[in-house]
Amino acid sequence: MLPTQERLSDALLRVGTDMSIRRAEIVRRLDAISSEAYGNQPARNAMVVAGWVDTAILWLSWRLRPKTMPHVGQPPGSGF
Repeated sequence: MLPTQERLSDALLRVGTDMSIRRAEIVRRLDAISSEAYGNQPARNAMVVAGWVDTAILWLSWRLRPKTMPHVGQPPGSGF
């Protein structure tokens, strides 16, 4: 069984990724609508805030991830 921290990281990664994909779909739909349509600008502003939330969730997921893998370009066992 995975440690609690790793499970939480995985769950946040799934949620953050799903939210980012859904937000991108909404932004594409908003792009297809006239920029002068009623409610378009507030909806775009909401998508900007949603992007910040997505970023925060994905960042937290990354920070909670156990540091068991070497950094890119470093051989295993060389430390961090």
